[in-house]
Amino acid sequence: MRSFSWWFGMGVLLTLSVLMVQGGVRDLFDGAHPSAGASPYLSFTTTIFGGGLLAGCLALVMKRIR
Repeated sequence: MRSFSWWFGMGVLLTLSVLMVQGGVRDLFDGAHPSAGASPYLSFTTTIFGGGLLAGCLALVMKRIR
């Protein structure tokens, strides 16, 4: 569980940094909506959370293989 939480945090930070480089934060505050009816905050949050889950799950799989 310790490695999952570490890699989850790293995945969140890396996803956030990629979104910031691509202008995602600017789009979030300027009001560019990703799709009709969806909140830009919800989309931004789920993207960041998904990046963390991806990194954490990959860490668990790699630990299991090793």
